Amino acid sequence: MFKKLLTLLILTLSLFLLTNTIFAQEENKAYVAGVAIVEDISEDEYGLTLLDGLFSITNFRKFPAVDNFKVYSRWFGIGKHKIKAQIVDSQNNIVNESNEENLIFEKDYETYYFSHDFNNTVFVKPGVYWVEMVLNDEVVFSMPLFVQLSGQEVSFELESELPSLIFSLPAIEVYEKDNGLQAISGVFEFLRFKRFPSADDFIIVNGWHSGDGEFSQYIEILDPDGNVIYVSEPQTFETSPKSITAVYDELIDFIFPKAGIYKVRVYLEDTVVMEYPILVEQF
Repeated sequence: MFKKLLTLLILTLSLFLLTNTIFAQEENKAYVAGVAIVEDISEDEYGLTLLDGLFSITNFRKFPAVDNFKVYSRWFGIGKHKIKAQIVDSQNNIVNESNEENLIFEKDYETYYFSHDFNNTVFVKPGVYWVEMVLNDEVVFSMPLFVQLSGQEVSFELESELPSLIFSLPAIEVYEKDNGLQAISGVFEFLRFKRFPSADDFIIVNGWHSGDGEFSQYIEILDPDGNVIYVSEPQTFETSPKSITAVYDELIDFIFPKAGIYKVRVYLEDTVVMEYPILVEQF
């Protein structure tokens, strides 16, 4: 388990420390921009994506147990690829896997998302399982899923007290459901305006996994020329092992001076932990 956790931390840092080299002109490259385990994925009233019920822990009264859930994955890059999601146990045995999907970027650094169905997933016993994203037959992301017997905690020790950023995405709203799980509505992949400059209201939601303590986050937004045009106020949040915390920055009347590839840069304390594009187009 410790090797897996270290892998999670290394993958999170290496995948999400996407700075100067990530937007270099590469012929065929894809990047994970976020992964979430959710109760369901659907459309909200505006036709945008609804991530309904974020979770990282599931409890059962007995084993073997059967669960139905979905995994959301978000990608950007260049070229053509094959992706899938899979669930593995602590011995790296595949418990369930999604269908393989074609990931084809028609425009450089545009963003696509996928909904991976994990209906009728059988967990033989409690433990720490792992949700993995596979890109062109290589595992490029891994995060833990805690499968527990009701009333009994699965043992899990952190290699680091720092939380891991498992997703960052533009959306409209974050709210808490009746069952206490968070939902994110209005998730989108690009923006389109008739003329420039133009403005819109939205939020940037960051999903932090595990960690232990109190931390500070903030974001920057860069224009297509690489100039920082927005810096948010630092926000303090608390994390604990096994938890998922969605923290968001609200942008009201945010002005886009021109079309192009904008970048969102996410900081934990004063360290960049993720950078990804938002494509802004004119129609």
